[in-house]
Amino acid sequence: MLSWWTNFESIVALQGFMLMATVFFATLTGILIFLNAKKSSQSTTQLSKKLSDAQKQIKSLEKMAEAIRKELLEAKQHQDIDQLKLKTSKSSAEELRQALLDARKRLEIAETAVKAREAAEKAASSEATEMSEKAAPAVATTNSNKLVQTPEPEIDPFENKPESAADGVTLDLELEFEAGLSENQREHLIDLLDPGPKGNLDIFCVMGNENSELTAKQIEAVLAADGWKTNGVAKSAFANPHKGLLLVVNSKETAPSYASFLQRVFSTIGLTVSAKIDKKYREWSLSVIVGLVDD
Repeated sequence: MLSWWTNFESIVALQGFMLMATVFFATLTGILIFLNAKKSSQSTTQLSKKLSDAQKQIKSLEKMAEAIRKELLEAKQHQDIDQLKLKTSKSSAEELRQALLDARKRLEIAETAVKAREAAEKAASSEATEMSEKAAPAVATTNSNKLVQTPEPEIDPFENKPESAADGVTLDLELEFEAGLSENQREHLIDLLDPGPKGNLDIFCVMGNENSELTAKQIEAVLAADGWKTNGVAKSAFANPHKGLLLVVNSKETAPSYASFLQRVFSTIGLTVSAKIDKKYREWSLSVIVGLVDD
């Protein structure tokens, strides 16, 4: 009987021990589960934060990439524009160079024509003189003494002058100037201008002088018909009007290339021509002033 009771107490004690162990392990398991859940929550929060930061960085990189793409596109556009400008400038330079070459060729042809005409006139004059001498020796001798003049060197008012030459100095050529152009002068002028260069020029006449205005209009009509760009004939008052034609430029450096050509042409047809440098006139322009003409 006592043995059974002793065994029963042992079983109860064992059961109590096992119950306490179960409660202990259950509590420990609960604590571990709680800690694990907390750690998982923290990890999830950190992962979410990192993911959010990564998304922000991705958006920032996308914006940066878009900005770089726009900059590259603008740079490409600027490069295309620069290349187009370069091509245009090269084309313009080539056109200007070709125009300059054409102008030089026409100037050479015109100078050749002027020289040929002068040579023909000299030959005709020499032939006429020889025929006159053969026909009437005495009369020819007298006339030759009256007509022969000492030739003067041709003066080009647009060639390089010494630096000490002052602006406003006028160079005169001793040629007769008649009222208006004769038919022979007009035809001669047309022939000489035709192969030469063309350009822009302003034509002036003396206000109140009919012969000056008439001659200026005749010259302007011939030049305009030959392809020169003029603005008609402008009347102007001068304190001391000159005689003959006056070609005016702003400076030697800005004088048009065709200025000397016109000077030679006008001289060849028998007009009095002088040249002047005057800062009052526009650069890269040529002004032709038809002065006083006696009746």
